[in-house]
Amino acid sequence: MKLIVKLLPLLLLGLAACSKPEKPQEAETKDTGSAYRTDTVELRNFEEELQFTGSVSFDQKKVDRVYPIVSGTVMDVKADLGSYVQKGQLLATLQSGDLSDYLKDQNTAKANYDIAKRTADNVEQLYKTKFSSENDLVNASKQLEIASSELERSTQVLKLYGGSTSSKQPIFSVKAPESGYVVERNVNTDMQIRPDNTTPLFTISDLSDVWVLINIYESDIQAVKEGQQVSITTLAYPGRVFHGVIDNISRVVDIDSKVVQARVILPNTDGMLKPEMFCAIKLHNEKPEKLLAVNPISVIFSQDQYFVIREKKDRTYESVPVEILKNTSKYMYVKGNLEPGDKVVTEGALLLFSELTDN
Repeated sequence: MKLIVKLLPLLLLGLAACSKPEKPQEAETKDTGSAYRTDTVELRNFEEELQFTGSVSFDQKKVDRVYPIVSGTVMDVKADLGSYVQKGQLLATLQSGDLSDYLKDQNTAKANYDIAKRTADNVEQLYKTKFSSENDLVNASKQLEIASSELERSTQVLKLYGGSTSSKQPIFSVKAPESGYVVERNVNTDMQIRPDNTTPLFTISDLSDVWVLINIYESDIQAVKEGQQVSITTLAYPGRVFHGVIDNISRVVDIDSKVVQARVILPNTDGMLKPEMFCAIKLHNEKPEKLLAVNPISVIFSQDQYFVIREKKDRTYESVPVEILKNTSKYMYVKGNLEPGDKVVTEGALLLFSELTDN
């Protein structure tokens, strides 16, 4: 009798194991009263999301580069990098040997003019009293005209190179040609300057608008067109998205980087965007090809296979295997036993998938 009692539980366990059904492909959820959030399967034009890198640059149409036009030694620098300067504001001063020569030429021309003026006045008085001939008067007038032209030329040259007729010191003043921000400064006190220097002393730009230069590799050139909308983010402001339109694409591939640069002009009235900032750019390129699209959070990966949970009309659910064709931040384009208008579970999909597969 004791032997029969001991064998009875084992017998019942064996019968239960034999009667366990195979894993179904669809099942009703254990909690039929729970409400899972769903989204609709759509047939959409395939929207390809391309990602690029780039950088902020100043607007090349609103930039002024200040080059040295005389040689000399920098005495003082008045403008710092990033500071705002007004048109005509003093940026730096140079002690220049070139300017000393221009001052000398102007002083010589001024002295020659004074002599020619006095001579012409004297000859005119003598001519009036018949002590000088008309020929002498004409020659004196011509000499005065020549001296006056030379004085005007030397004065204009002196002004062109930053000198002043009232100053006797060979000091060259570097002034801002336009108002804007100093975005480059390549000059310091006691630096020796040459007029053939190809590096500007200052670069001044109006940063009310900036350029975002996008690096496009050859494999993506065909997908990028002028007029396309792009989304731009920066490391400095990760939560801020700037939106713009590609307004120009270079026709030349850079020899070193092997990229083509596209340009986006962005308003920058708040001054947030600064030259040389790194940017990440996203471009959504819509193609005429139509594919089934689902919400990315509805897709489940299990045992090397992708699934979505479809809600049926009788409020039951089933797992449907799918193949991922394309993946973007907004949609996953899939291929499988789905139809446009089908409802697939988004929030709670993983829990529901576990319930279905555990039955």
